[in-house]
Amino acid sequence: MTPLPPIEYLVECSDIALQQLELKSLDLAAQCSKRARAEVEQAIAHRGTAEVCRFLIENRSELIDLAKLVADGKQRMLRFAERETA
Repeated sequence: MTPLPPIEYLVECSDIALQQLELKSLDLAAQCSKRARAEVEQAIAHRGTAEVCRFLIENRSELIDLAKLVADGKQRMLRFAERETA
């Protein structure tokens, strides 16, 4: 993290220098926000993967049995029991 320059320096800066520092700071803030959004999106994607894995851990044998029934023509579609949400 880049600290704020000393106030003595800022007070003595020209308007152009202050404007440049302002624009650079806004640009850095935008870059940080963009990286933060990307991290949140990646976290959401990982959470989704974990939820699919949990669903398969809990329901794999039932899914295989249901798929066999469909393949054998004994059932037309897969039906899943309602899952309670936490």
